[in-house]
Amino acid sequence: MERMLSLLPLFALAALFCAGTLGAAVPDPSKPPEPVESAAIARAGKLSEFRDSLGDVLASRWRPSQSGRPGSSTEERFAKWVDLYGFVDLLVSDEDEVSRRWIARHLEASGDNSSPEERKKVTILTPGSSLPGENDPARHRILDEIAGDPSLVERVLGELVAPPFSSQSGPLASRLDPEFVASMVSDPVFLARWSEGVGEEDFSPKVLLNLEAIWKATRANPTDWQEFLPLALAIAVVRDQPAPSFWPHHQVDPANVPTVAADPAGEFSRWVKAFRDGKLRTDPRRLEAGELKFVVDAPIEPSELDWIRNSPSLSRQDPAQAFASVNYDKARLARDALVWPWGPYTLAQIRERGGICVDQAYYAAMVGKALGIPTICFSGQGRDGGHAWIGYLRGPRNWDFGVARYADQNYATGRGLDPQAWTPITDHDIELLTRHLGNRDPQDAARRDLVMARDFRRKADVAGEGRALESAITVCPENPTHWDAREEWMARSGAPSAARVSHHESAIRQFSRFRDLKAQHQEAVIRLALASGDRDLARKITEQIIHENKTGRPDSRVDLSARAAGLLVLSMAEGNDPEGAVEECRRQLQLQGQAGGGDFFYKVIAPLSGELIRKGRHDLARQVVKQADEILKPAKDSLVKRDLQRLQEEATPATVK
Repeated sequence: MERMLSLLPLFALAALFCAGTLGAAVPDPSKPPEPVESAAIARAGKLSEFRDSLGDVLASRWRPSQSGRPGSSTEERFAKWVDLYGFVDLLVSDEDEVSRRWIARHLEASGDNSSPEERKKVTILTPGSSLPGENDPARHRILDEIAGDPSLVERVLGELVAPPFSSQSGPLASRLDPEFVASMVSDPVFLARWSEGVGEEDFSPKVLLNLEAIWKATRANPTDWQEFLPLALAIAVVRDQPAPSFWPHHQVDPANVPTVAADPAGEFSRWVKAFRDGKLRTDPRRLEAGELKFVVDAPIEPSELDWIRNSPSLSRQDPAQAFASVNYDKARLARDALVWPWGPYTLAQIRERGGICVDQAYYAAMVGKALGIPTICFSGQGRDGGHAWIGYLRGPRNWDFGVARYADQNYATGRGLDPQAWTPITDHDIELLTRHLGNRDPQDAARRDLVMARDFRRKADVAGEGRALESAITVCPENPTHWDAREEWMARSGAPSAARVSHHESAIRQFSRFRDLKAQHQEAVIRLALASGDRDLARKITEQIIHENKTGRPDSRVDLSARAAGLLVLSMAEGNDPEGAVEECRRQLQLQGQAGGGDFFYKVIAPLSGELIRKGRHDLARQVVKQADEILKPAKDSLVKRDLQRLQEEATPATVK
């Protein structure tokens, strides 16, 4: 029936609808959707039929963007239908299937060289972990494991969703209030905001329930929902998962942090009240959900935020002033007391006791969030080891990542957490997102091309999906997610290695000014080269990355050089060439020199020595540690020096000692 409909002329399809065969109004992309009709379809329980017919009509009408010729997704009326289709497609999707796809992103399978028993094992990647990419080679094994063990779905959801969540079969919309569904599908502003603010990393069932709770709480005052929709979305996507167990950082006992359980409706109400009472320094109505998530991401007692807001002096501070206001506890550092030793980890206690850099950063970030200023805590490696500092939004798309980031230590990259999925994010990631989100029109058109790609994928139209992904890159090449989506499609569709290398080479040219992205695609070429056995090409690209990120200038990126070296060296060690790995490590040490610092140690030396010890090659591990000590020359009392000494002890069995 579906294929027959896709072949019918639009007037014939309209006749079928008018005759009541499908029970819904015919979609007509030449006119914008009628909110009243969309709501009526939802209330009549006809969303599934409507999704199918709308998907067919859009697929038949859609045309890609090409050089010099804009495509369908750039047209305002067509775009509104695509936004509606994307949301309805989610609502009618089977919740169990949505859950399985999502948890597959949060599982890690054993390596390909493990035993058959080990290969069946999966590890849950809890909040705070890096997640494998969509084209991870082990992904198909993970999906097979999920299909063969239904209890795994419940176990993972119980651990990863806040509060513990149980999936159910049937359309996702069946879990929701029908009036909430009707209201959302008939609201073009919500549909556009949803499309731009909610992604594959979000657990959609819980996000929708969070939004429903907020929507119900605003029924008595609907202007709150309308005015503060980005705030509602930010809370909904942050509160679908619990914060990492180590939140706010690893140097405090979580039991001492005054955290609270998720309450999306209550949080929304408190933030709106704080704004209306004049307690915030920013207007949340003027911020995007992607910025507000760095305001609402602290799961702490409301009294902690009120302590800042209600203080005449503290409420006037900006995050930079707040950082400097906490006295540095040199005595605590001298006795190596890196974990907070003073009991309750409240803002008042930190202010009174003082702290080390990680406490200063946490305090400053909470001050900013309490006042409605997006803030994020960063940590990074410099010449002598780790440090913590903060970044905050000074104005529209104007992030300052340099608060207490000491220039003489060359902290190349700051790493924090993206609260939308509680995954690692860097200052460079945020800077790039800020840059390319400045121009909304191509972003929105490309995002809708991605929705069309999903429509073609649902129809098993591999070529159509590829055209839609290529269109997204054409209309908005500066967004890295479009390149990632096409790479995932190429891997899934079995594209030849040469075509995938060509794709990454195009991306390298596109992102030549953005070192992280350029290195990401260079590393992809390295992996493809290693997979094909071309170690010379892998080494060539590695040394190219090192040369392009060499030290000696303010914007040097030794972290990227170290990451590329680690990829090459570890592939050799894991590929049963430990002697070659040690020799390659020596070459890389000489190339990068002392400036490699903590990044080279933690990305190359530590994992390589650990792998060698696991293989029983303690002699080679000691050799690696000795080379690192001689070339990196870490300061006597630095963290790197201490960890080098620890590695030396681990690599020296009792019989050798």
